[in-house]
Amino acid sequence: MQVRIANAPASWGIEDPEDAANPAWSDVLDQVAGAGYEGVELGPLGYLPTNASALRPELARRGLDLVAGFLFTPLHTRESIAEALSSARRVCKLLAGGGARYLVIIQGFTPDRETAAGRPADAESLPDPDWRTMIEGVHAVAELASDHGLMACFHPHAGTAVEFDFEIEQLILDTDPELVSICIDTGHCAYAGVDPVALYTEHSERVAYLHLKDVSRGRLGAALASGLSFEAAVAHGVFCPLGQGVVDFLSLRAALAEGGFAGWATVEQDTLPTDSAAPGDDAAASLTHLRQVGLAA
Repeated sequence: MQVRIANAPASWGIEDPEDAANPAWSDVLDQVAGAGYEGVELGPLGYLPTNASALRPELARRGLDLVAGFLFTPLHTRESIAEALSSARRVCKLLAGGGARYLVIIQGFTPDRETAAGRPADAESLPDPDWRTMIEGVHAVAELASDHGLMACFHPHAGTAVEFDFEIEQLILDTDPELVSICIDTGHCAYAGVDPVALYTEHSERVAYLHLKDVSRGRLGAALASGLSFEAAVAHGVFCPLGQGVVDFLSLRAALAEGGFAGWATVEQDTLPTDSAAPGDDAAASLTHLRQVGLAA
């Protein structure tokens, strides 16, 4: 097992690059490096410098690798696929220019699924025609990523149409294994009642990348019982530093070793820019926990 550990702007609450509450990107990079991480994700396009020639030296002088970026947009209509491909071209160009390895593909929120996050009895599945269109969209984005030398990894995400066990299994079955790998997000799995260790064990040959999150048991239970939407649950502080929640990272480490995982894992703590007075301290605590369980050097 060889796992390199990165962090992401999401841990500082960066979702909208125009949010006035965002910390300066230079401060975030300083804190990622200062906490001991080897790499960083791009975050939403427009937060970090969008010119690779400007971004590369900023990362290099902090000893950070650019690891991945993401595309978070609905893919179940023809119109949304066209918009997704337009965005993906810009993201992939920057990732490739910055030396990144992965493009993470996430089916974007729809109002009905975002409000039913974590509650399968309340979540309506995509109709078959929309599901087939989404699969076509995933393949189209993955082909674009491949053209840029990037590995496309689909990320099942709480509050979307690919959240629960049966949806993840269908997505894996319906996508080309030569083109689409899987990114397991431990926290989003836990939110949806999916065991991330079992998911990795079952599909280790498809898993190329990991997002490492943890979820507070008490706050998750309260969010589900109260019927909170996913975004409201994030604002409620459902995600916590690694080792303080429900995810068993020691068992994950054993599974990754058994499966011979070799690649990157990125720590994320979904939050808001104003939620934590010390997100850098939370990032450092998460990395400490990974070292304690043998998942990080």
